[in-house]
Amino acid sequence: MYDLLIRGGRVIDPAQNCDAFRDVAVSGQRIAAILEPGSTVAARHTIDATNRLVVPGLIDFHVHVFPGVCHFGIEPDSTCLARGVTTVLDFGTAGGMIFDGFRRFVIDQAQTRVFALLHIAGQGLIGSIGDPPLLGELHELRYCDLDLVQRTVDRHRDVIVGIKIRCTDNLAEGGKNEAAGLDLARKAADLVGLPLVVHSPNSTLTIEHVLDRLKPGDVLTHCYHGKRCGLVDDQLQLVEAARKKLDSGVLLDLGHGFASFNFFVAHSLFKQGVYPDFISSDIHHYNIHGPVFDQVTTMDKFLHLGMSLNEVIRRSTFNPARFLSRETEIGTLAPGSIADITVLELQSGEFPLKDSMGRIEIGRQRLEPTIVFRAGRQMGILPRPRES
Repeated sequence: MYDLLIRGGRVIDPAQNCDAFRDVAVSGQRIAAILEPGSTVAARHTIDATNRLVVPGLIDFHVHVFPGVCHFGIEPDSTCLARGVTTVLDFGTAGGMIFDGFRRFVIDQAQTRVFALLHIAGQGLIGSIGDPPLLGELHELRYCDLDLVQRTVDRHRDVIVGIKIRCTDNLAEGGKNEAAGLDLARKAADLVGLPLVVHSPNSTLTIEHVLDRLKPGDVLTHCYHGKRCGLVDDQLQLVEAARKKLDSGVLLDLGHGFASFNFFVAHSLFKQGVYPDFISSDIHHYNIHGPVFDQVTTMDKFLHLGMSLNEVIRRSTFNPARFLSRETEIGTLAPGSIADITVLELQSGEFPLKDSMGRIEIGRQRLEPTIVFRAGRQMGILPRPRES
């Protein structure tokens, strides 16, 4: 007797190289079995997933979910979990000075599973938008304290999975603190034995300088932005230094955001065989009503670009789970894993897709979450946020 049986769906689980019609059985909070369709078994609750995709609970690799403290912050449950995302990685919203509060009031309270990058600056991600004074987090490097980083990671190593820095001119006294800040972030990541994650759009540093500080397993986010200090040159060709770093194991995160996804750059890099390791929304207060909306809309754009459905799912489930070192627990429907499950409808039609520059292209497929389970418990689904 299983607690839950999801029948008749097309199960896509890249972690198991599975794309087949199967029934998914759940006992308690765990996946109990993947069964041949129509297997004669009993369950307390049965869901018909005919004409639906059944995938591991989606993982959004790049979000900002510290509302009320950071002006970017949004509530994770109503914006992520209610749109099919069971796990998120907060991308350095909090630094060491405020991380205890982030843990207490967000990570430990949310129904969404929340992991985090720790910002190298103790005060975290602050005012690049909003009321003056618009002081970015690298305006004062004394906040980038390595002892604070070490103490914070020691207290929260179960949820902190990397060190984050934003290298952008207006966040670092017109760029003058970027090189020193990046070196401190590199030292911090090495000190605590975690990957370094770098945001580079509009940095005064060269992309070669940034890439030189990255090691295998580190992440460059906002990989399709097309601005200064990006992966492409003026002809949208991949810079030589980037190819070498990608071949060495440096990872790419999409991080769509309100200013970091350019269709022209994406089309060009696709032709050159350069794909993000992680499809992520970078969802926050300023883009939830467009152009981002949610994780599935971001995934739709990669279906439109020509990525296969299985690879889109992989970059939204297994790949981020592996980065989080939780690939046997989440990002998969393997028996024994946590029963995080998203049921999706793959719709056909004409769907406007807008990049961060305002360019609109028409997609022919759209993913829509219809049911979501977090550790075997069914959660509510909300409609996609309205465009503002």
